[in-house]
Amino acid sequence: MAEFKKIEECLEEIKNRYNNNEKVRNKLAKFKDSIQIKFSDTDRKVLLLINKDEGIEIKDKSGDDTASVKIEFSEEQAIIDLFNKELGAVKAYSDGKIKIVEGNIRNLMKLRSLMF
Repeated sequence: MAEFKKIEECLEEIKNRYNNNEKVRNKLAKFKDSIQIKFSDTDRKVLLLINKDEGIEIKDKSGDDTASVKIEFSEEQAIIDLFNKELGAVKAYSDGKIKIVEGNIRNLMKLRSLMF
């Protein structure tokens, strides 16, 4: 397993999971929403645009206040730790490192395999 050191590597892994994992694509086959991820420590925003099973576009350093799903990380290191399996999603959530700002819980469960 590769060790992730930068946000850009995590974003590339999200794209790889979508493009190379049929199970992930099947879960997102009807998902057509934008997902905004914000990192509080740097005020960096990332926008994930999922177009059902047709593709995913990731816009780093770009946000959309109308995104239907908004996730906030307390720090950039939290997502890196999640991808390196040094931190679990439930633990990160209960410790306040991940905050769901907006979004349907069903949609968030679909995104779990894509992001964590």
